[in-house]
Amino acid sequence: MNYKGDKYYIEQVLAGNSNAFSFIIDKHKDKAFNLAFRICVNREEAEEIAQDSFLKAFRSLDGFKMKSSFATWLYRIVYNSAVSQVRKRKRGILYIEDFPADFIDFTGNNISEEESEKEFINSVVNFALQKISDEERGLISLYYYDDMSIDDISRVTGISKYNIKVKNIRARQKMFEIIEKVEKKKLVYHE
Repeated sequence: MNYKGDKYYIEQVLAGNSNAFSFIIDKHKDKAFNLAFRICVNREEAEEIAQDSFLKAFRSLDGFKMKSSFATWLYRIVYNSAVSQVRKRKRGILYIEDFPADFIDFTGNNISEEESEKEFINSVVNFALQKISDEERGLISLYYYDDMSIDDISRVTGISKYNIKVKNIRARQKMFEIIEKVEKKKLVYHE
């Protein structure tokens, strides 16, 4: 597909060609879904949040001033929608005791020991990511998974750059402590 840029398609939509918005959706749908999923940790909710966010963006497109990138504006909509959804849901929290040391047997998958260890590490990191607060998970996701700068994250979330740095440090520390507990539990289980 020959993509001309968000500005071109926004101008097309504003000129009456609503079909041009499909190009914008195609470009941003994966990142919008991934951000929503990392915050709400539920595939169906994330799909709904991403769809609703595109609808909100479409309906509000005439108010978009193009002072920031469209992606930043859209991700702010997704971020706020996902955080609001999680607050409404007030889902139960998993405790480390609920997380068995052998929660997945990666060694029985006919893969190398190195691949098995990589899969285990990825699942432990994802578990730790689910254990931190929704806001922390959103900030960590934007920074590490979406490679957004602190400036862009500040624009998306409305949180000051200083607070983002502090919250990311605290979130990483919490995740590190969770991962340490899992590793200790794994060592005790395998002795």
